[in-house]
Amino acid sequence: MAKSIGGLESTVGTLTRQWRDQDEKASVGRRDLHQKIDGVIAEVHGLKASVTAAISDIAFMKPIVDGVVEARQQVTGAVKAGRWVYWLIFGSGGGAAALWIASHFFTVTLR
Repeated sequence: MAKSIGGLESTVGTLTRQWRDQDEKASVGRRDLHQKIDGVIAEVHGLKASVTAAISDIAFMKPIVDGVVEARQQVTGAVKAGRWVYWLIFGSGGGAAALWIASHFFTVTLR
């Protein structure tokens, strides 16, 4: 009987130690998990600050970019207009079109 009770005490002691060890390991695991989550939260806050700064920089640059795009469109239009004028002056019979246009807009009188 004493041997059976001693075996039960030993088994209960072993189970108690296992449970205590498992609880300690679980506590360590939970602590590590919370530390990792805290690290992720800190990184997200840093990203939020970076995105906010990027948005303000983009808002500052947008009018400049729009101005550059408009200037490119004006240059493209000027190049096309210059080609048309060049074609009208030199491309159609040595300036016949330019003379015809000029004759309709300007009156030349002899004195």
